[in-house]
Amino acid sequence: MNRRELVLDKLQNISDEDVKDAIMQLTLHVRARLRWGSFFDRTKTGAHSENNLGMDSVDYYVGESIRKLFEPQGWDWKFEKFSFAEQLKRIANKLISDKVSSYKNNKESKLEFIDKDIEEIYNLSDSSNGDDDELFEKLRELAYEVSKDDDNLAYFSIRYFESANFNTIAEELGISVEQVYVLRKKLVRRLIPLKNELIQL
Repeated sequence: MNRRELVLDKLQNISDEDVKDAIMQLTLHVRARLRWGSFFDRTKTGAHSENNLGMDSVDYYVGESIRKLFEPQGWDWKFEKFSFAEQLKRIANKLISDKVSSYKNNKESKLEFIDKDIEEIYNLSDSSNGDDDELFEKLRELAYEVSKDDDNLAYFSIRYFESANFNTIAEELGISVEQVYVLRKKLVRRLIPLKNELIQL
């Protein structure tokens, strides 16, 4: 009996109760990885969205993890080291990472690089009657307001005004740095029509 046959034999002998428990653990794990149901839910847009995957994100990763382990030439279950549930989680982690990489590669060739920054908002007027602190606070307030309908943009606005760098924001959102630049561009575009509110300060 070769290794794959041994693994398949082990899989066939797992009890229904253990399978049920493992799937429950896997589902909770996938939801946690995708921040499912939270304010920063990664399934709403991007690599893990239903639009990109073609079906509910959690169902996709749970189903694919199980399929990858059980298919004839599937993953090697290292049962000597990992429980059935642990192996499924490891597969899910790899699938999630691979999907992000694939999504980034497909998008990066289409992304627009921009030479604008939020700093430009400060220069929309030649002068300001208010002090810098007041202008900064008003700008931050407007940024939060115009981005609240877009989770990624709202998160970017918060972290930008906390002086987080773009690499950090990209990692926290699970997107590429180039996509963070696109968020910055989007925020600038939304703020520019409101420049009069800044000029009056």
